[in-house]
Amino acid sequence: MSIVLYIGGSKDGDKGVVPYGFRKSRAMTEAGPEIYVQRVLALKEIGSVRVMALESMQESCVLERASGHFGR
Repeated sequence: MSIVLYIGGSKDGDKGVVPYGFRKSRAMTEAGPEIYVQRVLALKEIGSVRVMALESMQESCVLERASGHFGR
């Protein structure tokens, strides 16, 4: 099991437990389904982190949001 940070959508900033090797998760909202995929990011001063981000988010947006959650 791993603890991951969710980036984007209704779960933005939530930390959740994801089984090792898990690649996708789905959340149902009033606006419809949100599909999250695992991404590994290289953040300055932190190193590599594993996050679950909305599948449709651009990499630059994911990096910006993740950096904000880590206080950078």
